[in-house]
This record gives sequence, C-alpha cells and structure tokens, in this order.
Amino acid sequence: MGTQSIILIIARDADGATQRLIGEIAVAQQLQLTAIDQAALTADSAATLAAHAEPALLLLAPGLSRPLALARTIRGHWRHCEFIFLCPVGGIEPLRREFGVAPLIGPHWSIIETSPSVLARQISQTLAATQRRRQLRTTLDRANATLNSPQASTEGSHRRRLNASYYLHTFIDAARDAIIGLDETLDVLYWSAGAEELFRLPVRDAVQLNVEQLPFWSPALHSTAQQVLGGTVARPLECSCTLDGVDSTLEVFPSAVRDGDRQIIGVSLTVRDITALAAERRVNEQRGRELTEESQHLHRLFDQAPGFIAITRGPLHVLAIANRAFHQLVGQRDVIGQPASAAFPQTEGRDVGELLEQIYATKRPYLGRATPVLVNRGSGGGAERRFVDFIFQPVLTEQDEVSGIFCQGHDVTQQVLAQQALQQSQDSLLELVSERTRELEQSRQALHQSQKLEAIGKLTGGVAHDFNNVLQVIGGNLQLIRPMLASAGLGSERLDAAAQAVERGAKLAAELLAFARRQPLRPMPTNLSRLLRNMDELLRQALGERVEIETVVSGGLWTTMVDPNQLENVLLNLAINARDAMLDGGKLTLELSNAMLDEHYAQTQIDVAPGQYVLLAVSDTGVGMSEHTIEQAFEPFYTTKPEGEGTGLGLSMAYGFAKQSGGHIRIYSELGSGTTVKLYLPRTEQPEVVAVPLPVGPTVGGNETILVVEDDLAVQATVIELLSGLGYRVLRANDAQSALSILQSGIAIDLLFTDVVMPGKLSSTELARQAKLLLPDIAVLFTSGYTRNAIVHGGKLDAGVELLSKPYRQEDLARKIRQLLGSREHDQTSAAAKQQNLRRCVLVVEDQLPLLELTCEMLDELGFASVGCLCAEKASQALAERHFDFLLVDVNLPGMSGTEFAALALEAQPRLRVVFMSGDGVIETELPASSLPKPFSFEQLEAILNA
Repeated sequence: MGTQSIILIIARDADGATQRLIGEIAVAQQLQLTAIDQAALTADSAATLAAHAEPALLLLAPGLSRPLALARTIRGHWRHCEFIFLCPVGGIEPLRREFGVAPLIGPHWSIIETSPSVLARQISQTLAATQRRRQLRTTLDRANATLNSPQASTEGSHRRRLNASYYLHTFIDAARDAIIGLDETLDVLYWSAGAEELFRLPVRDAVQLNVEQLPFWSPALHSTAQQVLGGTVARPLECSCTLDGVDSTLEVFPSAVRDGDRQIIGVSLTVRDITALAAERRVNEQRGRELTEESQHLHRLFDQAPGFIAITRGPLHVLAIANRAFHQLVGQRDVIGQPASAAFPQTEGRDVGELLEQIYATKRPYLGRATPVLVNRGSGGGAERRFVDFIFQPVLTEQDEVSGIFCQGHDVTQQVLAQQALQQSQDSLLELVSERTRELEQSRQALHQSQKLEAIGKLTGGVAHDFNNVLQVIGGNLQLIRPMLASAGLGSERLDAAAQAVERGAKLAAELLAFARRQPLRPMPTNLSRLLRNMDELLRQALGERVEIETVVSGGLWTTMVDPNQLENVLLNLAINARDAMLDGGKLTLELSNAMLDEHYAQTQIDVAPGQYVLLAVSDTGVGMSEHTIEQAFEPFYTTKPEGEGTGLGLSMAYGFAKQSGGHIRIYSELGSGTTVKLYLPRTEQPEVVAVPLPVGPTVGGNETILVVEDDLAVQATVIELLSGLGYRVLRANDAQSALSILQSGIAIDLLFTDVVMPGKLSSTELARQAKLLLPDIAVLFTSGYTRNAIVHGGKLDAGVELLSKPYRQEDLARKIRQLLGSREHDQTSAAAKQQNLRRCVLVVEDQLPLLELTCEMLDELGFASVGCLCAEKASQALAERHFDFLLVDVNLPGMSGTEFAALALEAQPRLRVVFMSGDGVIETELPASSLPKPFSFEQLEAILNA
C-alpha cells in the first residue's frame, strides 16, 4: 500500500492548533497531508479541487463558514472520499442539530471531536474502511473486465469457473461486511476476511464451531435460521454482542443457500457492525422527539405570547399565521388566508396596505408607538378605537429577498388612557404637592412642639421627685402630731389646712409626673362604656346642674389597654375644663367609638403608630380656643383662666397619660364654636378585666418586723414613726448595701419597705432580688416619688411589683402592708396544704395514655404523689410494692374491669379510698367508693380527694 493522502480544509483566521494536531497524526501514521484555505474554495472551487487528486480522507476544521454548504460543493467533485467534520470537545450535538436530519452530502461522513486520542484512532479506522472499499471496487472492475473480455468466451467452462470462483472469493473477502456460511446443521463452513476482522477469530478456528458458539448468536437468530432452512424468507435482525470489550450492535441478513437443483443446503449470514449507525439512529430518534417537543413548545409559546403576532407571505401580504392575542384583538374572526388589508385593523390616517408595500419595497422595518387603530369585532357595535405599539419587520430569505412581513405588538389602550388621565391630573398633582408641603410643615411644627414638651417633661419629672419627698415629711409629721393636739384639747383647724395643702401639693406633683410620662401605670383590658357609666354620678356632681351631659357609645365597642384609675382622673380634668369654658352653662358630649389611624395620618404626627384604637371624644359648647392657644394648650402651667382659678396642668396630664399609654390626643377648636378633645387609646384583643375596688375600712396594724430602706433621713424618720405607731417592729437602713447586711444577719424580717431611687452600686431592685433569695417568704414594697426606669418599663409597672407612691397617708401605708402580709399568709397556708398532700399517694388506673398523663399532672399540681398504670395487671404490681391512700380507677379497663380491680385493691389495702372515674356519671356499686364524672376540673378533683 502506498502513502495515503488526506486534505484539511481550514479557515483563513484559524488559530493553527487543529492544523498542528492533524500534522502530528499524519506524520505518526505516514500520511500525506495537504491544507486548503476555505477562501480559495470560495473564490474558485472547481479550479482549486482540480489541482488536487481525490484524497482518501477530507477533514473540515472547526470555524469554517457554512461547513455543510462547503461539503456539498466538494462532494460534487470528489464522490468517493470520506468526510470528517471536526468540532471542539462537546460540540457534536450542536453541529448535528445545525446539519438537520438530512444533510444531503452522501454516505461516508462523520463528526469527530478534536481530542488527540479519539481523532487519531478515528482517522486510522476511516482510512482502513476507505482502503477496503477501493479494493472492492478494483476487484469488481477486474472481474467484470475478465468475464466480459473476448478471450473469456473462447476458454473452457472449467477455466471460467476457476476465474469466477477466484474473483468471487476475492470479492467476498474485500467486502467490509462479515459473510458466514452455515450448513444444514448450522455448523460454520465459510468464514470471510470481514468476519475474521470483525470478530477477531481466524478462519481455522471459526470453521470448527457451531454457530451457537459465536458471540452474536441469540434465540431469535436461531429461530430465524430455522425458518430460512425451512424455505421462509427472513428479515434482517439486530443482535447485541461484545466485541473487544465494547458493547456493539450487529445487523444480520440471513438468506438461504441453494444447490443446482434449487435445494436449500445451508444458510448465509451477512453481518454488519452498525453500532455507530444504531447510536446515531437513537440520537436522531431522540432528537426527533426533542424537535417535536421543541416545536410544540415553541407553538405554545407563540400562541400564549402576551403580545399579538402575525406573519404575512408574498407580495400580496396574505396572512399565514397569527397567535391568540391577534385573534382577540380583531375579534376572534377567522383571518388566516386573508389579505392583510382585510385581516389587520386599520390605522387612523395611514392605510395598512400602503404601509406593508413600503416595507416590502424598502426592506426597512416600521415602528408604531401608541398608534390609534379601528377594530371591528363583528358584534354589530361598530368600530372600536384602540391604541397599539407594533413593529412591521421584513422577513428575508438567504438570498436577502423579502418573503413576508412579521408583525408584533401590544395593545396599550389602557396605558394610553392612563397617561391621558395622568396628563389631565397635573393641576391636581401640583395641588397635592402643595398640600403635602403644608402637611410637612405641620409635622415640623408638631415635632418642634413635641421636643419642647419632652424637655419640659424631663424637668418636671426631676422636680416632682424631691417635691414628693418634702411632702412626705410634712404629711407624715402632720399625721403624727394630730393625736397629740387632740389629747391636749387644742383646735385642729390649722392642722386640717396644712393637711389639705399637702394633698393639693401631692395632686400637683402627680399631675407633673403624668405630663412627664413618669407615673407608674397599671393598665388592664378595660371597657370604656362601663367606665363612663360608673363615672356618671361623679361627673354630674363636678359639672353642676347648668351643664347637660350626653353620652354616645357606638355598638361593638372594642376593649382598650389602659389604667382605669388614671383615665378617670384624665376624664374628670377634661370635664372640668369644659365646664369652665361654658360660663353660662352648655352641653358636654362624651362619645365612644372604634377608630382606625392609617399610615397617612400617622406620618403627619409625632409618636403615632397606625392601627386600631378606641376613641374617647369630649366635646363642649364653650368659648373655644384660638390656634395660638391650641399650640400651647399641652404645656404645663399654661392656662387662659384668671390667676388662682387653675393650675394649667389638666391638659398636660391628659397629654402625658395618652403618650404613656401608647395612644394619641388631639384638640379641635374654633373661637365661639366649642372644643373637642379626642383621646385615642390602643385596642387590645384581651377580654375585659374588672378592676378590684381598693380596700376600705379602719386602719389596722400588726406586730411583724419591717425593714425600712430610705436615704432621705427626714423621710426615714417619719416612716419609722408611722410604722411604729401601727405596732410594727421596725429596722432601718440608709442604703441598699446596709440593708443587705441586715438581711444576711439572719434576723427574721417579714417585709422590706424600700425607696426605688437609692445611692450606691447596689440598686433597690437587686436588693429585693437578694432578699427573696435569703428569705423566700419576705414581702417587698417599693415607694418613690419618681420611679425612673427601675421598676417601670414602657410606662407600666413590672410584673409582680408593688408600689406605694409618695406622698402617702398612714392609712394608705397600713392598708398596703396588710394587703401584702395577708397575701403572704395565704401563700404559706397553700404551701402547707400542698406539703400535707405530698404525704398522700394516689394510684391512677386509666387505659387512655393522654388521660392518664393529664390526671397525674393535675394530682402533682395539687401536691399529691401519683403513680399511673394503663391496666389492672400493672396496677396490682404497684399495690404489692407500696402503700396508697387513694385509688382513682376508670370503670372500663381492658381485661379486668375497674370495679373488679377495686374490690381486689380493697382486700389488699382495706383503708384505701376508692374513686371511680367514668364518662357515665355516678357509678352504682356495693363497694365503699365515690364517683368522679368525666370531664372533671382541678376543683372537683381536689374536693373529692379532700372530702
């Protein structure tokens, strides 16, 4: 064999890597390589190809322009050489999709990745196959020449048979397919060179085998061979086998071999390796399915596109395809096949046909923005005016000729109408901007006012603390000297006047704290309609007969979270202010309703959260206020009343209370038209809680020990005398650290009475915590004139904290102490009862596990020891192991019933108290037992066990 030639077609701008790789393979396999630039083929393909002999193999490098068209051109000159399209690693599938199902470049072509090992092996195999095909063509040419020569006709028949057998054998061996001859017993008689190459099995070994021993044999092939021996023409079969460790697919053509008498003497098998073809066929089938799915998907996308799409064909602009949106635009009419002038909506001022003709002639697209069109939907209602954005785009062929018009667009009628409406509302928008500017100015002023009130509040809060301490000393001493004056028979008028002055000072300090948002609140879920009804008599006494009171309550009033006592003070102050504004009498209206403050309103105010509120509106028919007065109305000590007729703290207290409660307050008023104060209090989902009335009655002391912690020595001395006068034993400490030392000494102390604001590193709250650790039963009572943030957070007292605000009277102090010590005695009694219960044990027998666990938990909560069992058998073991005081047993148990088990339990422990649990109510039995119907509560369970 001579040197085989291969040709590589490369692009002009190729990087050279592929050419170098092919050159290395050509040198290794002793091949003659020629490279041809695609540009030369494009300029004159015939002359370029004529300058070279047809190679055995043609390689088309990656990066060629239109490689498939180039291959078709070359195939027109060179019909027998093998084509290999080279592609980067991973590029086979994209190139196959580009070629399509039928590339029309004849047989003998493939696509190979430019991997060095794969490419070298594939080039070698392809050249071998090409060489076999050339040998086959040469043998055929020689056989035909010999048999058709004049000399052949003069030779004897024997010579012709020899020549025919020689050429036939050579022809068969030159064939690429494997040809196997079988006798009637299916033993191998003939094994061609193609079979030897395919199965790597020499002829001498193959002819000694039965065909069933060959690697491609299968039951289906055996059945087909038997049919052929029987004279039936069989179809080709595909068989699977392993060749050189690779799973392969073979195509087997079985046919009958006949002798001169036309008798079947064997079977001929033509075997072809179609592994690559089968893989390619599977790929094509998969690609066909993918193409079908892709086509269907594209069709769905086209039909479901949000914008309308239509395509015309030819110079007559016949509508060829349109999607659903286009049909909806034109009224669902059947427009396919109609000219565009009839199918398309008519544009105002421009004929559609003329527009399409222009695009067809110039090849230039046309873009329409918010173009008005007239749509006739065929409903008899006449033409409808719509607005569309669209583009008319010419569809060009490969020869750059216009084949149709592509139309795509959107119905923008709503957007255009909205823009028109927006244009018309520009004046309104300017006014809204101006209004917003005014609102921002109001917000700025409100912020300035809020900051001013906050600064005043901090000042008044600090003043109130020291003021309350002074009042406490004065008030306490007045109460202490009252018995002395009474025993001396002296008059008490001046003492009463001094006491009243202390009360007025205390009220003033409370109002200052309320404005400063420093008063300790005890909020609870409150129904304001009930609160108004309870205050009706008080309001009428405060306002007098000349003021008419009207109360309006809306239905379905929500509950609000508020301190009812403080709210009563606020409402009373607002009513008195209204009374003073109606000098000649008038009408006071109290309104309750549900209210919603939205985001817009909240943005114009300071410290207002949007949400649901309960609105309390207090309106009068008085003289009203000016804008200047409204701006300053919430400032403390600001008043329009004559000097001596008001403190100017009523509205200040209402303002502080509203803010501290998480609410909002506004004043609406005009001179001569009365005033309305609107108080918004936050809604709560919790059910209403009715406030417990404060204890009343005579002052009662005791003999318990009380530790007083107070850094103000004057206040400390007064408190000690008050407590001593009530009979208590009193210990004193000037700071928290000294008090802690007394607690650690082991002295029995019943109550800790401490000021909130204490000097030193140890705070009052930490002192209370340490006291509880040292003496778990000790009661703690705080007192302060200004609580700051020690025990008040978010304007509310911490849970479990008891506070007595300064100044306080001896009666208030005595009642509060008895309340705390009484609660402690109740807790001690309950603890003793639980301790008593702990000495008693209950056996619970219940077959329902959740009910068993729940009953045991209830018993543990009541202080009993409990043992639970799911059946009578396990309960019997428990009875044998320990003593029980009670037996709680379900009547219906699996196996032994509850009554049977109770009888056995009483025999084992006669003093056992039996209680039957049942959903049937009272259980009738002769046993000494009680019944506890299901379901039962804590109280019912405790009552029957303690009966």
